[in-house]
Amino acid sequence: TAKEAWEILKEEFQGSDRIRVIRLLNLRRDLANLKMKKSENVNDFVFGVMKIVNKMKIYGEKFEDKEIVEKVLISLIEKFHPKIAAIEESKDLSKLTVSELLGSLEA
Repeated sequence: TAKEAWEILKEEFQGSDRIRVIRLLNLRRDLANLKMKKSENVNDFVFGVMKIVNKMKIYGEKFEDKEIVEKVLISLIEKFHPKIAAIEESKDLSKLTVSELLGSLEA
């Protein structure tokens, strides 16, 4: 049946519950420890954040743009602090999308 086929695919790509929990914990740690490097451009950094977030979504983690925006803002290097201040003053962070944030940071 379709349900059985789905379960087989789910097991194949996500692994057992135990493996899924371990992978998700590792991804959470990776995301928590992620900081922008001085040699990194903002686009590459945001791409790296989204790569981890998308892997976490595969394992069932739920994210709102607000959480990702906050992670990016607190992880940027010092040279972005003036832009961060301007964004915080002029935008509603609870409604800001990741792509809007990236556009503001690249401007």
